[in-house]
Amino acid sequence: MEPANRIEILERALSKEKQARKAAENILEEKSSELHNLSIELKESNARLKELLNRKTSELEEVFENIIDAYVVIHLDGEVIKMNQAAVDLLGYDVKDKPFNLGRLVKKDYRNYTSTAFKKLLNKGRFNNYKAVIVPRNGEEKIVQINASLIYNKKGNPIAAQGIARDITEQTRIEELLEQQKKQLDIVYTNSPIGISLSKANASGLLMANQYLCDMLGYSRKELKSKSIQELTYPDDVEESTKLMQKMFNGDLDKFTTEKRYLTKHNTVVWARTSVTAVRTSKGDLSYQVATIEDITEQKIANERLRESENRMATLILNLQTGILLEDENRHILLINEKFCKMFNIPSSPEEMIGLDCKNIADDQKHLFTDPRKFVERTRTLLKNREIVLSEEIELANGRIYERSYIPIYNEGVYRGHLWSYDDATIRKRYKQNLKAQKEKYSSIIANMNLGLIEVDNEDHILMANQSFCDISGFSQDELRGKKAGDLFLLDESRNILKQKNLRRRKGISDSYEVKARTKNGEVRDWLISGAPNYDLKGQIIGSIGIHFDITNQKTLEKEQKELLQNLELQNEQLNDYAHIVSHDLKSPLRNISALLSWTMEDYKEKLDPKAMKNLLLIQEKTEQMDQLIEGILKYSGIDNTGRKNEMVNLNELVNDIISMIYVPEHIKIKIKNPLPVIFADVTRMQQLFQNLISNAVNYIDKEKGFVEIDVIKKGKKYIFSVSDNGCGIPKEYHEKIFKIFSSVKNDKKSTGIGLSIVKKILDLYDSEIWLESEPGVGSVFYFSLKNEV
Repeated sequence: MEPANRIEILERALSKEKQARKAAENILEEKSSELHNLSIELKESNARLKELLNRKTSELEEVFENIIDAYVVIHLDGEVIKMNQAAVDLLGYDVKDKPFNLGRLVKKDYRNYTSTAFKKLLNKGRFNNYKAVIVPRNGEEKIVQINASLIYNKKGNPIAAQGIARDITEQTRIEELLEQQKKQLDIVYTNSPIGISLSKANASGLLMANQYLCDMLGYSRKELKSKSIQELTYPDDVEESTKLMQKMFNGDLDKFTTEKRYLTKHNTVVWARTSVTAVRTSKGDLSYQVATIEDITEQKIANERLRESENRMATLILNLQTGILLEDENRHILLINEKFCKMFNIPSSPEEMIGLDCKNIADDQKHLFTDPRKFVERTRTLLKNREIVLSEEIELANGRIYERSYIPIYNEGVYRGHLWSYDDATIRKRYKQNLKAQKEKYSSIIANMNLGLIEVDNEDHILMANQSFCDISGFSQDELRGKKAGDLFLLDESRNILKQKNLRRRKGISDSYEVKARTKNGEVRDWLISGAPNYDLKGQIIGSIGIHFDITNQKTLEKEQKELLQNLELQNEQLNDYAHIVSHDLKSPLRNISALLSWTMEDYKEKLDPKAMKNLLLIQEKTEQMDQLIEGILKYSGIDNTGRKNEMVNLNELVNDIISMIYVPEHIKIKIKNPLPVIFADVTRMQQLFQNLISNAVNYIDKEKGFVEIDVIKKGKKYIFSVSDNGCGIPKEYHEKIFKIFSSVKNDKKSTGIGLSIVKKILDLYDSEIWLESEPGVGSVFYFSLKNEV
């Protein structure tokens, strides 16, 4: 080829290369402009989102604790008073477990700034959008945005502060990242803050992909060259995306923006705002496609959370048992709940009320209140002053009491409306009144009861004493207050007792004890003290309460009683000894007399006339009767608790032995109806008991055919025994008398009048009873009880 031709070819090639380079530069310049505009739009969008978020936060701040953001109430010195669960989760501390100061959580570099902001809060009553870095319990620094206001008492003095803190750590990080990306817009390809791709029409794969897109999708540039945007699109979004791409191929679109999902290499889903611009030839044919792909996953999540938060807040307000009315600066309804409508008899639904003008609502509802004029004037005053008012009581004409709160809402110092809240406090008010009445009642009881009452702290200092305690101690209330009870009253011998009891109080143990105490005039008295721990509202022991009873007189009486019992015991012992001596001394001559009479009748029976023999027999009977009487007295005097030997006694065997020993005439039958039990008792006492009752029944049967029946039934922890007969019976006026010693129904020469008194005395030893049912001429039934566990 000729050199001239070669030069001409090279010149044409150079010319085409220049034209292509110029076209590429124009495209690049155009795309740079588009990216710049897109960045501006993104910034404006973020600003609008931020403004919307702040406005929503400000409108609802200070209203509810139960919100998604952290809500904290603090003393003016920074000590936390109250916090919601979101605050506990954010800070890692819970004031319910342990008090803490919020100021100590602020990072050191931000403390001066925080101090300045707090002074602003004290001066202006509120501040908005204060940002600081805090260090929660887990040590991980958090950036928070705080909106706060002061809480005032009824006198208008600030007493605390409340605020809503939003964790903007992640948001700040994103904002900083976006700011950094915006500064690098000049590096369109490698360091672009958004994904950029270039693809050729009707070709698979991407010609170009910047590092951001690679990082977002998890692919290398080389891997992306074999994948198209459609291939990377999430399957559920492919159809919509394909339609838009087809319109661009057909020439109906030169540019479109859509939000869709991409599937990364690691099968995770990324939300992205995708803008696609067509690069066409001079003929209008689609040549290239330039796509900018922005990861909006976090924004999507944030928006979703914001919507969820707003929905939860709206649902919460609508379902609160507090009547809520939120008005804008022009008094149009922004939010109202069902409770408010019911409280004021509004027939419309909350949805129908949105947007309505509330300027005349006070006049419309004033008839519901006790003082309509005052209600209207007070409402107007609150709206004019725009100052927070909490729990203001209003009385209704129907007797109910509402508590009204008014909270003005500001956004960056600009008045945006206000919130009304109404609570039906009728029950609570009446409860407080009843509680106050009860407190006064019990205070009066404590002050006037005969028992001395004092309240002491954990160091034994007297906090309160009633008049009765002053009376028994001799001190006035002023003299007692603040003094140590132990040092003031107790003798040295009682101090260790008090020390031990105080240790038991701190363990929550209540008990009673006796001490020696010295009154103001120096007299030593005996006190019975019932002590119990005293608790505060948190369940912590803060001291103890003692009820004091002066038992000096009782102790004296007990001592005298003890001496009397000792004397009585000695006298009883002497009396028993005397009874045995007398019985022994009397029985000896009686036996001699009986023997002499027997000998005389035997020796002179043929010489004595019948009358003399009858007199001698009468003397013999009286002598035997006298011997039985002495024996009965001896048995009666010997019945007491001394010498009792309790053991298991089979009453069935014991009664059968008695029946076999005593004399029973042939015409009388003795029967045990039901098996008798085995009990724990003294066998001798039981033998005396049953033998006297059975013998007594046998002796007084006057029928040709007699019977004695012994029976038992179990009733609870007792056995009820019965001994019945068909004898002569006992008149009712003798039912009590027959159990007394030497008493009998009639003068029977066989009766000593001691048998039933012995029965009564034995049953008294076992804390048991005896009674009878009887009808003269028919018979008698003696009942008595014995415990089945003696």
